[in-house]
Formats: sequence, structure tokens, C-alpha cells
Amino acid sequence: MDTQSSIPTTNVEMDIATFSHTTSLFSYFTTMPTMRSAFLTIFVLILCIFHLDAFLPSERSRTRSQIRRAKQRGLWASARSRASIYPILTAERNDSLLLGSKDDNNDNGIGDNTSSSSKNDLTHKDIVWKLRPPEGTGRRRRLWLKFAANVIRLDCLLFRKTLPTALCPKGGQAVLEAHTHDSTGKLVKVGRFGFTTERGAPAEPIQETVDDLYGVKNLVGVGAIIYMVVEPEYRKRNIGTMALDVIGCIHAIQGIDFTVLVVDDNGSGKLNSWYEKNGYSRAPKLQNILGSPDAIHGISMIAPTVLALDEECRINWW
Repeated sequence: MDTQSSIPTTNVEMDIATFSHTTSLFSYFTTMPTMRSAFLTIFVLILCIFHLDAFLPSERSRTRSQIRRAKQRGLWASARSRASIYPILTAERNDSLLLGSKDDNNDNGIGDNTSSSSKNDLTHKDIVWKLRPPEGTGRRRRLWLKFAANVIRLDCLLFRKTLPTALCPKGGQAVLEAHTHDSTGKLVKVGRFGFTTERGAPAEPIQETVDDLYGVKNLVGVGAIIYMVVEPEYRKRNIGTMALDVIGCIHAIQGIDFTVLVVDDNGSGKLNSWYEKNGYSRAPKLQNILGSPDAIHGISMIAPTVLALDEECRINWW
């Protein structure tokens, strides 16, 4: 009787042991894909952290609120005393990289009726700014930049950080695109503006220029506007002026003290006057270093960068 009663107990114990073993195996095999995915995700994030040097890091620690406070304090430049390892702008002319813009590419309103022009002026609220890699960037590089940028967005979301105002890639150049909605509501590209993104090394002509114009004796670094193009039907609607503000702010974020360019207005003087109204000054000592000796390709001009941005301005990067 004792033997008969022990048999069911033994069977039950065996069933429980078998069930527990099966459950353990099931849990092991079912959790493996999850663990594998988790480890893969962590690996990718670590890889991205080490590869985020695809972007210039100086802006990631700066928030829009800091920019606003800098504006309130009246700061117009940053990192004036910081030395730079970046090469200075080439003094040789390169047709594809000629600094500045031509008279028919911008929205200067010289000679226009001011009241009628102001009615059609666009504001930052009307413009969607997009920061893009320079022309000629390969597809793989573009995809990598977009992927790395999304990782930064995820990092800001998870740790409740403020997104960077602008995120510039390493490599020396970027393109700022201006988009707005047309009469049908479609978002169309109305302007593109090429500029350098890294602080140029100090040079004697630059130091002499900023000393003469602004009384700045500290070592400074410059960035350049390479070209400015606004679609014909959207010219003289304030797009070029806003682009100068955005580029100036991005330059300041990247630790650049002054923005330089070469203006070619075919001798009319209108475009030169337009840039002067927007804070630029003529810089004859920079003609050679900017690739326009004796002003054969235009007049060299310079302006201090401004660490401030319109509250309605938003820059979409990558």
C-alpha cells in the first residue's frame, strides 16, 4: 500500500521536474533573440558614440536657451582666444569654391520700393531651414550622417536633453537650404547657401583687418560663405538677409569669430551696399587670401558672427 501510494507521487515529481526543465529551455530560447537584439542595440549605440565625430562637437553642449542668454548679454563672438588647427582658406582661386555671390543671386532691395517690398518679405516663420552635406557627398556618407544624427536625437529624447540648434559635419563645408510653401501648399526649395563650417587658422591679413575695423587684437578664426543662390521668383523677399543671420549664428556656434566672403556685383555696387547694410565691411587686406587679388573676382568683405537666432527660426539638420 505504501508502494502503491508512492508511485503517483514519484510520477508527479517527475512531471514537475520535466515541466520545469521544459519551461527553462523555452524561456532560454525565447529570451535569446531579445537578448541578442538588446546587445546589438547597445553595440550600435556604442559604435555611434565613437563615430559621432562625423559631426563637429562644439555645439552639442550649447542649447537654444544659452544662445538666447548670449543674445541678451550682447555677445557677438565666441572662443576668441582659442587656437585653431584648421587650415586657412586657400589663397588660390577655385572656380567651384569662389567665395561670395553674384548680383542676381540675392534679395538685395536696392532700387526697389521699400513699402511694396516689405509686404512680400518672408520671415523665419515662413522658412524651413535644412542643413545638408555639401554637393558631391556620397550616398553612403549621407546615410551615415543621417543615421548618426538620429542617434543624437534619440539620446536627447531618452535623457531629456535639448536638441542642438545646428549640427555641422566634419569635412569643412555644409549647405543651408531654404524651403517654403508655394501657393499650392507644397514645400519647395527657394535658396541654397554654401559655407565653411570649421574655424580657420589665424593669419596676419585677418588679424590686421579685425584690428583696423573692430579693434580686436586677440587671435581670431574665420569662416566663409562660398555662395548664395536664391530662386528668381523669390528674390528680394528677405531670404538672403535671413540666410546671413542663420549662417552667422552657425559660425558663432562653431567657435568662428568672423564670416568672410567675396562679393561680385559686376561693378554696379548695389550688392556691396546690400552686404554693408547687413553688417559687412570691406576688407581690402583680405583680397589675396580670399582668392581675388586686385578685386578681379569681387570685393572681399567681413562681418562678426552673432551668437543669436530669431525665436521663430528652426534649423532641421540631417
